[in-house]
Amino acid sequence: MELRGERREEILNAALKVFSRRAMVASKISEIAKEANLSYGLMYHYFKSKEEIFTLLVQRAAESSVQIIEKARHQEGTPLGKIKWNTDQILQSLSEGKQILLFLIMIQASTSDTITEEVKQLLTSKEFKSPFSSLLPLIIEGQQCNEIIQENPLKLAVSYYAFIQGFAINKLQWAECPIPEAELIIKIFK
Repeated sequence: MELRGERREEILNAALKVFSRRAMVASKISEIAKEANLSYGLMYHYFKSKEEIFTLLVQRAAESSVQIIEKARHQEGTPLGKIKWNTDQILQSLSEGKQILLFLIMIQASTSDTITEEVKQLLTSKEFKSPFSSLLPLIIEGQQCNEIIQENPLKLAVSYYAFIQGFAINKLQWAECPIPEAELIIKIFK
């Protein structure tokens, strides 16, 4: 059973690379199999379709974004200090390349007309916790103690993630793209 889990992870990692190069709609299960060093037929022992794989990657991307914010909320310090810690973690992962492809998957899931109904339902369900909604309590807390500007909290969260996503896209297209310090991004809150 452990080997099955490891193989599924290898397939998910391979799919992440393939989807980042070609997008979900243009990718083929055979390309994922090749990237994972598996036969085409063996892929179906682990997943029903490329759509199932894409859905799992969207879930993973959303969960990882929310998890880092939850960790930030439990850090010592002020709300803005916690947002800075969150930003440091995200930017470090972009610099190291750990999470950058997951950002791309979320962008594809959020902008493509060709995503599956399952992904659409996932992104619009009441249970789905977006990074935007997860960041809102910290923004509101910071506004209540006059540490963060009195602007619409959702607009601030969207602006914050627009910066992050922009850096992720630039880093994908330009490997040497300089990633700024967290302080530059959190200036939008001041």
